[in-house]
Amino acid sequence: MNRKLTNVMVVGALLVSILGTGCLKNNNNDVTPLPELTGNFKGSYYILKRRTNGTGFDTAKKIPVSLRLKADSGYTLRTDSTLVHANSNGNFAYDYSYIKFTDKTYSDTSKRKHLVDIYAYYYDGTKFQIARGSNPDTTRWVYNLTKTAN
Repeated sequence: MNRKLTNVMVVGALLVSILGTGCLKNNNNDVTPLPELTGNFKGSYYILKRRTNGTGFDTAKKIPVSLRLKADSGYTLRTDSTLVHANSNGNFAYDYSYIKFTDKTYSDTSKRKHLVDIYAYYYDGTKFQIARGSNPDTTRWVYNLTKTAN
């Protein structure tokens, strides 16, 4: 009987210690750092319009753009097709999913598109895609860029 009680106590102590280790706080911060979003990018800017019949979108406009992102001085977007998209420059901030552009040249009365406001983005170190849509979902604005230099 005494041996049985000792075995039960040992098994109980082992069980408590095993379960207790699951409650220990781990000071390891396994947070993936944000990729450094800086450099020069070239690619295309697309305006996509929802089809009036059927599903999907049609490309209404496609123009070449170049974008420079610098952490200390902000961003500069340049295009030769200034009738559709204005050259833009200002500050930017980003997290894991979204990037916000604050264009110093933007005004509410502008008829041309500016790189301003909050966009969803994807960046893998080379490919940089920025996109947002309208509400209701009739128009999408997409920047499809590739990194050309740091």
